[in-house]
Amino acid sequence: MPARKLESALRRKIVIDEREITKLRNEYLVEIAKFVAKDTAAPLIAKAQELLKSRYWANSTWRERGKILDTVSWLLRAHVAR
Repeated sequence: MPARKLESALRRKIVIDEREITKLRNEYLVEIAKFVAKDTAAPLIAKAQELLKSRYWANSTWRERGKILDTVSWLLRAHVAR
C-alpha cells in the first residue's frame, strides 16, 4: 500500500492490513538507510529513523503504527524537498 493510500485509509478509518503496514515500515527503513549512507547530518532522517525503532513501534497499536508511518512519510518528503 503506497504511503498516500495509507494516509487516505487512516483518515477514513478503514481497517488497515497489518502486513501492508509492516511492508511499508520495511520500505521506509531501507529508504532511510540509503539517506543515512549519503548524509549523516540529516535531522529529519534521524527523527524518522527514531520513530521506526522497536521501542516505539512495539508499544503501538496498528492504528498508531499507521500514524507513525504517516509521520515518517512526511519527514522523508520534507527531507527530499530541502
